Amino acid sequence: MDNERKTMSVPQMRKLLGLKKTASYWLVHQHYFKTEIVDGIMRVDCDSFEKWYANQTKHKKVTGEAPGKELMQSSYSFQDVANMLGEHNSTIYTVWNKLQLPTVTVDYVKRIPKGVFDDWYASQDRYRKVDVPATIEETEKKFILFKEAAGKLGMSGDELLAVVRYQKLGEKLDMRMFNNKRYISRTGFAAIRAMQKDDEATEENISLCIKRYISKKEAAQIAKVSKSTITKWALNGFFPCEAAGYVMRIEKEPFLKWLKNREGRE
Repeated sequence: MDNERKTMSVPQMRKLLGLKKTASYWLVHQHYFKTEIVDGIMRVDCDSFEKWYANQTKHKKVTGEAPGKELMQSSYSFQDVANMLGEHNSTIYTVWNKLQLPTVTVDYVKRIPKGVFDDWYASQDRYRKVDVPATIEETEKKFILFKEAAGKLGMSGDELLAVVRYQKLGEKLDMRMFNNKRYISRTGFAAIRAMQKDDEATEENISLCIKRYISKKEAAQIAKVSKSTITKWALNGFFPCEAAGYVMRIEKEPFLKWLKNREGRE
């Protein structure tokens, strides 16, 4: 009886993990955990099984605690790091491969030792941790899927991305990746929706956010100067522009950057 409490049958293990017969015996023959023969029947050592279960994430019990408890204390998955930094996991794979940083392999899947991540993170200043909720349920309380937000705002994904990245709005909006999907904060989404309804902003200002080029008239309105002043600045080469027939087209982002620097000097 004591031995039965220390071991379980393969069918019991199979039921515990929700596996089919072939998959359960394949798992046994990988020797991930100890087995023994009792009265001619193969049984699984419970302590050894639980140790294995706490150090892998591929298999999950039908009911009970989540797998990988010990594994997660010593290492991160690439997706964990991507979520931590608000990036796509392909970005993290690229960084690790380029720098040839150490990994560990568990169930044929590479993971990042926490010490390696900490050393790398302290050595660079490009990537920063973001305040991302730990679960998809918590994420969706504060964020909305980018594609869903674009649809509700009547924009394409590219148009919404241009609005988010617009110099005057970007600081108010929070956009990030979680589980390789792009999200925008619900407060940011509300701000854009309010902007659409604002009599002083309306569609004209949103259109301005999306444009790569602006007209001389639009540049003059932004800078609060005359069109002739814009022409003079352009001829002096202060910002890039080009001619389309008889119409001057000004690259919006370089113009806004130059204007911001100019205002900072005054």
